Amino acid sequence: MSTVREKITFILTALAYLLFHLRLGADAGAMVRGTTYQILLTAPYALGFTYIVAVVFRRMTGKGWLPWDRLCRIFFTVGILFAFFFALYEYAGQGKPLEDRKLHSDSSAARFFEDVLRQVR
Repeated sequence: MSTVREKITFILTALAYLLFHLRLGADAGAMVRGTTYQILLTAPYALGFTYIVAVVFRRMTGKGWLPWDRLCRIFFTVGILFAFFFALYEYAGQGKPLEDRKLHSDSSAARFFEDVLRQVR
């Protein structure tokens, strides 16, 4: 990162990575937990794809590994893509956010007991 433009774009890419992983919650603690959970969920995928892309670039160019800032940019970009698709899945109603998973149980046993309680009343 030699120029100011490269530094600014690197910071903007990192901020976009955090923005795409941001999960809203009732309070600041819920936001931090949701965002951390989302980053930890997508990090292994992003690391794996970053490694594959770095190996492909290394083989194609015949040189050594890419500089660390380029690897971070690739990681951020792949992480943004994964966060986007996980958010689509989550917000489309297919997956439940972290808080709903803890509070509500969708197991058949829980539904059975809810039905039994309704019939008893």
